Amino acid sequence: MKKLKFAFLIAIFAVPFLFWSKESSAIPSFARKYKTSCLTCHSGFPTRNAFGEAFKNNGYRWPGGEDEDKAQQEQTKLGGSGWKNLFPDAPYPTDIPGFAPLAVYVTGTMLQYKETSLDKNGAVVRQTLNWSGPFDGRLLYGGTIGENIGFFGAFEGFRTGSTTSGVRLTWAFAPGVNLTFGNQFSNLTNSTITSVLPSSNNPGIELNIAQGDEGGYNIIAGIQSSGATQSGTSVPATSKIYDIRYLRAKYKLFGAGLLSGAGGVYGNEYNGLDNQVTVGAAIFNSEKRGGAGLLTVGPGAGESTVYAVDVAGNFGNFTGSVAFGRDSDLKLSNFYADAGYFIYPWLFARVRYTNTGIGGGSYNNPTVVPSVTAFLRANVFVAGTYTAFTKKKASTGAENVDTFNLTAGLGF
Repeated sequence: MKKLKFAFLIAIFAVPFLFWSKESSAIPSFARKYKTSCLTCHSGFPTRNAFGEAFKNNGYRWPGGEDEDKAQQEQTKLGGSGWKNLFPDAPYPTDIPGFAPLAVYVTGTMLQYKETSLDKNGAVVRQTLNWSGPFDGRLLYGGTIGENIGFFGAFEGFRTGSTTSGVRLTWAFAPGVNLTFGNQFSNLTNSTITSVLPSSNNPGIELNIAQGDEGGYNIIAGIQSSGATQSGTSVPATSKIYDIRYLRAKYKLFGAGLLSGAGGVYGNEYNGLDNQVTVGAAIFNSEKRGGAGLLTVGPGAGESTVYAVDVAGNFGNFTGSVAFGRDSDLKLSNFYADAGYFIYPWLFARVRYTNTGIGGGSYNNPTVVPSVTAFLRANVFVAGTYTAFTKKKASTGAENVDTFNLTAGLGF
């Protein structure tokens, strides 16, 4: 209790100081394109709200076929409109963003506190309280090209000098039917189920189908090559285009439409939090090499198949979700739960519980993580997060160290 009080006091007293900072006058590229707030698509960056989900499901375009009407910055035309009727005897006309589709995101830890602990040799490691950093800068980009192509990506890792590149290129066949290429693209991101599933940042291709004027369904299927990371220049010769396969389905029982972003009842109109319940399931499967699978999820390195189910919902200012996963080869279970409440539209309290590798002996290391995030502006946040381990010792033999971090971020 004493530990939690100490962390809570730091968070409460630190937040007011940031309210005196100057308001940022610039917002990221999609917000600039439509001249709207970041809160149009996010209940608090990076969590997408109902409209943000629909925006992504429409290939990074305004839902309802209204993209051209809603855009406040014109696209630059490449070719005459009459060329479309002359194709293939003339190049197919298209357009590109008439502005630099770039944004900068800066984030990092400002203050860090670590509890007293013992190292693997039994020596005391005293508690520390230090200013932290440095911050990391990320260059984001996003926009549309012509009638079918949407793109989103990032360059990050400038702080460490090991810059990585991620990109998502989407071809929209019809509203809600998208085929995506890249290495940072999965529609699984920012959903509860990712907490109990393997990472999906390998290069590959993904089909995303979403329908629903109110509620609706979403089906995601993809294949990836293994062994390549965002910082890698090539895929290993042993890799195949179908090393990793996955399928995800979810059904939104009620609430704003997964394709329309409209309908339903909004419990909080300021950040797009709609009253809803969504249920889903997913399966990840990989090739085996040397008798082991290629998947990695927490302690489940070498797994070949992981399957999971999840439930998420909002009501008023409350939001919560649970997910459960199971590794088929290693017989490990993975559990995640979170609950959050918007005290104000700009102040969000949350607690998360993560327990991966259940049944994996020393690899099992559950955590409870309470946090308070203040969105000082639509594009600026500060968050106090306390990570508490429910087990005293880690697999290394040293004691787990309970930690408090005060982090901040801004995008422009």
